[in-house]
Amino acid sequence: GGGRFLWPGGGGGSHLPQNRDVFMTQGGNGSLELWKYAYPAQRKVKDKDGHEKGVLGELTQLQKTTLSTQPVSSFDWSSDKEGLAVMGVLDQTFRVVICTKLSKV
Repeated sequence: GGGRFLWPGGGGGSHLPQNRDVFMTQGGNGSLELWKYAYPAQRKVKDKDGHEKGVLGELTQLQKTTLSTQPVSSFDWSSDKEGLAVMGVLDQTFRVVICTKLSKV
């Protein structure tokens, strides 16, 4: 049905080496989605019984694009050049990807 599937190339998400809070996910429909994680104000809180529990942060989708009709099977950021990456696709091609303005997120 209309559910979403995350193609697990590179473990399902690839974190930007220069900023671990920014990561790319690969879709089974040939899409890439860029996300940013924001930490909560408090990492843990106490419930009514006094037990500590973790607090979830928030995810914000920064960008989404479809670059192929086949699933993206791998994605890897450059450790030297922020925003430069390469992706492999099940149509037996690879593509160079450039994401700009990442230092401003």
